[in-house]
Amino acid sequence: MVIAHPMSHFKFKNLLTRSLMVGVGAAASLCLGLVPSFQSSRVSFSSAAYAQAISNSDVQSYARSVLAIEPLRQSAYEEIKGISGSVPRIECHRPSSLNDLPGNVRQIAVSYCNQAISIVEGNGLTITRFNEIRVAQDADSSLLNRIQQAIMELR
Repeated sequence: MVIAHPMSHFKFKNLLTRSLMVGVGAAASLCLGLVPSFQSSRVSFSSAAYAQAISNSDVQSYARSVLAIEPLRQSAYEEIKGISGSVPRIECHRPSSLNDLPGNVRQIAVSYCNQAISIVEGNGLTITRFNEIRVAQDADSSLLNRIQQAIMELR
């Protein structure tokens, strides 16, 4: 009868500690919006925005949306500026940015947001996806170039 030599207590503890550290690190990075990537013995982290590639179709939809929204944005901006003298930060995906606005300004902002959302969805994107692309272009110059090229081609 052969009895296998059990793993030494030290080796087992070392393996358990390493596994636990990697697991905790990966979980923490995901909670912070980072995506862990394992290459040979190295672990690196990148922004979650890069986790999902942005297709040419998404770039085209984004560019069409931006071109259609921009005149509406400029008009709403000028109208709000004429009423209140300054234009507060308005984020259509955050109703709280609209709730504190005075009546006339809120009405203009809500109208603009409703039109912008309709345009984005009419071009085949969700508001979440539109915002993901907007954020990603700030961090990715090649994506920004793709979007600028699509806009030039659509004009």
